Amino acid sequence: MHSSGFKAVWIALFANLSIFLTKAIAAWVGNSAAMFSEALHSLSDLVNSIFLLIGMKLACRPPDIEHPFGYGKEVYFWSFIASVFMFGVTSMGSLTRGYHQVVNPHPIAAVEIIIIALSLAVLFEIYAVSAAMRAVIKDVGIKVKGFKIIPASIKNINHVANPAVKFVFWEDLAALAGVMLALTAVFVSEVTNNIVYDGIASILIGIMLGTLAIMLAYENRDMIVGRAAHPNIVRRIGDVAIKTPGVTDVKDIKTMYIGAHSLLVNMTIEIKPRLNIELADDIVAEVEERIVKKLDIVKEINIEIVADDNINDWEKEKEELNCKL
Repeated sequence: MHSSGFKAVWIALFANLSIFLTKAIAAWVGNSAAMFSEALHSLSDLVNSIFLLIGMKLACRPPDIEHPFGYGKEVYFWSFIASVFMFGVTSMGSLTRGYHQVVNPHPIAAVEIIIIALSLAVLFEIYAVSAAMRAVIKDVGIKVKGFKIIPASIKNINHVANPAVKFVFWEDLAALAGVMLALTAVFVSEVTNNIVYDGIASILIGIMLGTLAIMLAYENRDMIVGRAAHPNIVRRIGDVAIKTPGVTDVKDIKTMYIGAHSLLVNMTIEIKPRLNIELADDIVAEVEERIVKKLDIVKEINIEIVADDNINDWEKEKEELNCKL
């Protein structure tokens, strides 16, 4: 498992612990629904970080007889559990608390303490979001600096294979948005003397977190079922294979993630007819060696050999891949 994933989760864990304690105290003192939702949000983030660390640790176990491809998909399972927890606890809790505050409003106390706590939380969340964005950039292998990291991380988040990095990224963005929404709601409620805004903010936070949880659950379900690699990676695999001496064509490249940074590749290569078995085996070994050397994400390769049929299949498949980029 890449260090960027572990680092992002550990940063998120300590940040969420600090933020949760700050919000929990303010929520207890101030009796604010929005503050309660944000405290619940941070508690959920803290628990989810623990789930992610468990998954990442279990995913590092080596292959065995019952799991010949290793345990890489553990991280997707635990990320799925984290998204379910986010929906069931955080989202539902925020919606319930917000509903009661709208239907039966309770005055907010110690507004100054709540505003200070939320302002501190904004600073914590900005740091956590910046760390998550750097982890995204590192995971996809892009080199950008300064404020360019913001659009680059958002643009490439769907290319991240590590669910921990992706989960923390969206989780921290949602946390920052939630804190700013809660801060605005408390301020408006105090200025207008209308507590309903506090309840509405709690409901909006619940809807936002529920939507995020469903999105992340679907994403991890897709990875557990078996998502293929990005078309650019598939194209690179084919280009490396076709340039290997003795290979006349490449076709039927199939890929599947078996872990956050582990890719299974099945492919067919064509060679000249009537080559002896020993020479054919050497060509296969050379193709495997070149692919692994160029793309360290590839951990398992299965190559089928067929005789050249004088049809250029790879160029057609490459055009289809280019259309998907």
